[in-house]
Amino acid sequence: MRNSGATAVVEGVGDFCAEYMTNGAVLNLGGFSKGYGNGMSGGFAYQYDPEGQLKDAISHDSVFMGTLTDGSPEGAIHRDAVHQLLNWHFEATGSAKAGALLESWDEAQHQIAWVMPKALLQYQDQDAILAARARKELVDELATALSMHQIMELKRAYKKGRPVLHGTMPAYGEMDTEGMFRLLNAYTVLEMAQVVADKRLGAAPQPAKDKAVKNLILTEDFALMTALAKHARQAVADYSDQELAALVAHKRLSDFKQALSMRNILSMDSPGTYAWILHQSAKNRAALGEIPSFDELFSQTALPDLLARSAAE
Repeated sequence: MRNSGATAVVEGVGDFCAEYMTNGAVLNLGGFSKGYGNGMSGGFAYQYDPEGQLKDAISHDSVFMGTLTDGSPEGAIHRDAVHQLLNWHFEATGSAKAGALLESWDEAQHQIAWVMPKALLQYQDQDAILAARARKELVDELATALSMHQIMELKRAYKKGRPVLHGTMPAYGEMDTEGMFRLLNAYTVLEMAQVVADKRLGAAPQPAKDKAVKNLILTEDFALMTALAKHARQAVADYSDQELAALVAHKRLSDFKQALSMRNILSMDSPGTYAWILHQSAKNRAALGEIPSFDELFSQTALPDLLARSAAE
């Protein structure tokens, strides 16, 4: 059965443990066989491997491995996760095997391997992203994400029939706050949609243009997205390739956290997953210093252009 989010501790498996796994965690304290991690794309697997046989059983096309004490960042972030899983298993089942491993933890941790899908590293780690993607691809992905983030603010308001940002108004003298950035960007999207509608409809009556503006936003119109992407590309133009990769990694990690929050009813996902998120977040912060929000990034280039168009009118 494919694991897509469960946390499990077992004491023996057959062929293809963690095959096509997409999320969650599996700690196996017993025997295993061929095809370990075959097609695995998410989550983490841990294996008690006192005889060192796992390296010959894993699916090398899909995953790579190490041990909890191999000195790698992965080993460090998974050590506490495995110890927690062992404690949970022992408390829930009274397992003699789990109890013995906990009692001899100083020695046992050297014999426990972590298994990680290559796909997860390639998708969420800034170094792997940089190695696989050209600068233009990084910029394009960020520009699309930045533009979509801005247009969704108005799209949600239109679909729910409520004021943008719930009718939030800036306080007197308010500057450079997250709320101000969001308000400015929402106005930029609306104004840009009005420009596109004016070009398409010419001398049409205003109600028709207002309807066109709404449809441009609701349908995420290509012309509107292209115009917004221009600002987005300018917003990231001065970042180095490594910083762009860190921004992409941060964006993908944020998407991943959002997906987890939507899927899980209980806060009981793999502790290894949370350790991975914390590790990657720290790595992105180290590369970027302070990570700017999408709203702050977009407003830095959108506002001057907006002011220029206003002055021209």
